Amino acid sequence: MIHVLLIDDEEHALDILEILLNQMGNLVISGKYTNPMKAIEVIHHTQVDAVFLDIDMPGMKGMDVAKEIQRVNPNIQIIFTTAYAEYAIEAFEIRSLDYLLKPIRMERLADSVNRIQETKTEENTKIESRALVVCMGDFSIHLSNAKNEQIIWRTNKEKELCAFLIHHLGQVVHRDVILEALWPESNVEKARTYLHTCISLLRKNLRTFDLPATVTKTGSGYALDLGDMGCDVRELEELLDQILKGEAVLRPKWMEKLNHLYKADYMDHCDFDWARTKKESLAKKYVQALRYGFLYFKKVKQFSDAIECLHKILELTPESEQDGRELIKLLLILGKRNEAILVYRQLEASVKDQLGVELEEETKRLYLPFASMELGMRS
Repeated sequence: MIHVLLIDDEEHALDILEILLNQMGNLVISGKYTNPMKAIEVIHHTQVDAVFLDIDMPGMKGMDVAKEIQRVNPNIQIIFTTAYAEYAIEAFEIRSLDYLLKPIRMERLADSVNRIQETKTEENTKIESRALVVCMGDFSIHLSNAKNEQIIWRTNKEKELCAFLIHHLGQVVHRDVILEALWPESNVEKARTYLHTCISLLRKNLRTFDLPATVTKTGSGYALDLGDMGCDVRELEELLDQILKGEAVLRPKWMEKLNHLYKADYMDHCDFDWARTKKESLAKKYVQALRYGFLYFKKVKQFSDAIECLHKILELTPESEQDGRELIKLLLILGKRNEAILVYRQLEASVKDQLGVELEEETKRLYLPFASMELGMRS
């Protein structure tokens, strides 16, 4: 399905374009605006594949609007609509997808929509055909996102060596550091033999599955280069940094992407001692990002998203009383009394079991009206 946004300073022009587009299948109009700034704000948190944009508007010109849209989301396609042909060269200089002259003919509009679909399909194909390294949960290398095929490891140590080099992605890891991490109980000579064998197996495996990754030796160390392969933890770390800097709100569906990437803890299903520090660090950052998400969604009154953020925090840290209290407060404001009571009881049990203490008075006060009510019902 293609999601499009319409921007024109004339209501009549917007209505006509909407009528024409509604006659085509596989297309959703996400909104129509005479105010470009409102449209740009919507793009921050709404899926948009393309924007039909009037090039000649009072105030903020169409070219400036297009540049701002591309800054917010460079994947959005721009189709200019105008009664004037002289802007065509300038329009294509900023890589717009198409340029429609008013009055817009149905056949010409259909051609633009087809171009949007073709571009979207090409982008999806590129993403799906790219091999992907998965570090969140188990460690694996998928041959493509579209299929469930994975690289086959000949030994567990070959798999761990690959994971360790990706753990230090972009760095040359000294041979002795690798030996200490993977073969701490073996004597030096045996450990070196194991390392050389695993390096050979890994290189052969990468060639067998025609992956762009390479293992290189520099001095007494080794490094792994992924080439154009995707890596979930690398993308996750970039997104976490953006969220904690307050920059992620410029990306559409940023919280949805975060939760998609953080499906489980870092290498959680692997028994790798060397991964524990990063596992704890990423989990801490994820909770911080969820707290930021809660505050943001609460501010913009997207309460279901705010509630989801707090629920995810409590899944990871069920004894976090402050987060539980915030969730109870929000549920009570929204009139979800039964859900609030359930959260209170779960929080009470977790704090007692894991910390060995009672809930704070501030939290207990939230429950007092319901405790009195329950007591009255029993009597």
